Amino acid sequence: MVLVGTNGFQYRDWAGVFYPSGLGAGHLLEYYSRHFGCCELGFTYYRIPEVSAVAQLVEGAGRGLQFVFRVPFKLLDAPGLDAALARRFAAALWPLKETGLLSGVVARFPPAFAFIRGNFDRLCRLRDALEGIQLVAEFGCADWRTPRSAKHLRAARIALACVDGGEAQQEKVFYCATANLAYVRFEGRNRCRWLEGDGSAQHDYLYSRAELAAAVPEIRRLEEGSERVLVLMNNPWRGQATVNARMMIELLADKKRYTEEVEEDRFSGLRKRSRKRQ
Repeated sequence: MVLVGTNGFQYRDWAGVFYPSGLGAGHLLEYYSRHFGCCELGFTYYRIPEVSAVAQLVEGAGRGLQFVFRVPFKLLDAPGLDAALARRFAAALWPLKETGLLSGVVARFPPAFAFIRGNFDRLCRLRDALEGIQLVAEFGCADWRTPRSAKHLRAARIALACVDGGEAQQEKVFYCATANLAYVRFEGRNRCRWLEGDGSAQHDYLYSRAELAAAVPEIRRLEEGSERVLVLMNNPWRGQATVNARMMIELLADKKRYTEEVEEDRFSGLRKRSRKRQ
C-alpha cells in the first residue's frame, strides 16, 4: 500500500490553492484527509505535545489518515539517550497509536552521525525506548545510505528515510525498504538555496511530472518489500506540495493500471497459446 501526503497541513498560502477560501482552521485536517493518505508533523521536534492535542488530531483526521512525527531534538542532540523523555514522547502519541493512525516517527541525524557501532547501538536504544512505535531514521552521513548499512537497519527493523532533494540532492536517492514501513520524502531540488541555507525558500520548488514519474518504479519496488509506503512532499511554498502530491497519486494510479493491463495481455497470450496446443 502506498499513501501520499505532505509535510504539514496548516499553511496560510494554501488557501485558494488547495483549501477553499474561507475554510475555518478547525476544518483543515478533515478536508486534507479527503485528498491525501498521510501527513508528517514537525512541531514535536521542539516540544512534546499534550495528549489532548494529539486526541484532537484523531477527531479531525477521520479513519484512514496516517501520521508521522518528528522525534524531539533533545533525544538526538544529547550524547546519551534520555529514555524517560523517549517514553514520554511515545505516551503522548498514544491516542493515534491506539486508533491505528500512527505510522511512525522520524529521527533526523546530522552528517557527523557516522555509521559506526556506537551510533548504531544508540539507534537501537532509541527504537526500544519508543515502545513499539516504528522508528524511521534519516541520515546526513552518506555511509548510512548503502547496502551494508541497510542490512544492519533491516535486522534492527529500523526504517531508512529515502530523501529526494534537500541537502543530499547531489547524490542519487538510495531507495531501500528496511522495515515493514518504507518512507520517501521529496524536499525540492533548489540546490543553491539549500547550500546557502536560504530558509523557507529552500522548499520553493515544484517537481515536474517527469521528475516524479522517474521515482514511481522505485516506490513500487519499496511497496514490494514493505507493508506500507509513505510518500511525503515537503515543498509547501504556495501549495506546491499539494500539487505534487496529487500528481504523484495520479502517476501511481496510472502505473498500476499500466501494470495490470500488461499482466492481462500476458495471461491472455498464454491462454491463446494454450488453446492452440489443445
